Amino acid sequence: MEKILFKEEQRFRQWWRWLILGSALLAIVVPLANKLSVQSWNTSSENFSRLVLLGSVAVLFIVAVLIVMLLSRLQTKITYDGIVITFPPLKRKSYKVKIQEIERFEIRTYRAGSEFGGYGFRSRRTSGQAYTVSGNIGLQLYFKNGKKLLIGTQKKQAIEFAMCKIMGEHKKLSTGERNSQHQDGRIGKKAKKVLIILAIEIVVAILIFGIIQALK
Repeated sequence: MEKILFKEEQRFRQWWRWLILGSALLAIVVPLANKLSVQSWNTSSENFSRLVLLGSVAVLFIVAVLIVMLLSRLQTKITYDGIVITFPPLKRKSYKVKIQEIERFEIRTYRAGSEFGGYGFRSRRTSGQAYTVSGNIGLQLYFKNGKKLLIGTQKKQAIEFAMCKIMGEHKKLSTGERNSQHQDGRIGKKAKKVLIILAIEIVVAILIFGIIQALK
């Protein structure tokens, strides 16, 4: 079982978001209910149907946004194999980042609005991709192919420690593999030299034996 170095779950908890959506919902429902109750409407008229339709669509839209925000959760997991990001229900599939793909990383302050156009899953050509739900601290990843990815976090020190751990281990592993290959190369060269010396000695021995036999 893979060892988990870092795990975090975040949700949309900004009170002002819930206040805005709740106020918008009340601003639609209350006037609509008053208008329908005060006036004597002909339920078969076109105006009545249009009012009910528009009101229902607006209410359903706000309720849907509230439900999505309530169910959304950004989950980040870091192991020695890499980083796994899940963001249901906005993103159904998990996004996996392999350590070998990362060139470098940093923990930085970001501006969700100006850099990515808001919170959530965002993607921009200049800023790259971002998974955020709140705050302004994130793990910035720079990939070897030139792409960028930012992951929002509320655990700055913990995620930085985990990244230093896996990146350091990866460098050690890469260095160890290079040293192993270098040692294998040196062993191979030594083996070739021994074989060449043995071959020369065998040839010399055969020549000496042939000369002795000829002299007899």
